[in-house]
Amino acid sequence: MSSFWDGVTPQSVQNAKDCFSHFQIGENVAFIDQVNPTTSKNSGNKMLDIIFKNTEGAEIHYYIVDDEYKLQKIKQLQMSFGIPFGNNEIDTTWKGKRGIVVCKEDDYKGNKYPKVSFLRPILTSDKANQKQPDCMDSVGDAAQGSSDSFTDDIPF
Repeated sequence: MSSFWDGVTPQSVQNAKDCFSHFQIGENVAFIDQVNPTTSKNSGNKMLDIIFKNTEGAEIHYYIVDDEYKLQKIKQLQMSFGIPFGNNEIDTTWKGKRGIVVCKEDDYKGNKYPKVSFLRPILTSDKANQKQPDCMDSVGDAAQGSSDSFTDDIPF
């Protein structure tokens, strides 16, 4: 009968992969993984809990609460992640969309952690400077679809 501790040695633990990843302070290329309608624990208002993921599997939550900033936050999200205005199909068309999540350092009871500050679109210069792993290319690009119908038939 095998034991839970089979194969656990000081060296095997030391050489194990670090599994924890997180969003960095600053700009992070990310995609929308989940959008969950819920209720704010603070105000009791309806809200969307949007979970962004990066290519390393880290997650960060972004909340759009039904308050005076709701329309501005929806606009910023839709512009940054290429979601057409009026598209409220969160379960079918928002997932997989890519954009930039800019994080700032927040301090809660002495603990520092990244918090979403604002969102912005991926610019051409961002794409040229950042190599995406193969898994992200297939998830993000397939979900987003290609709107590039340009064909170059110039012979030189």
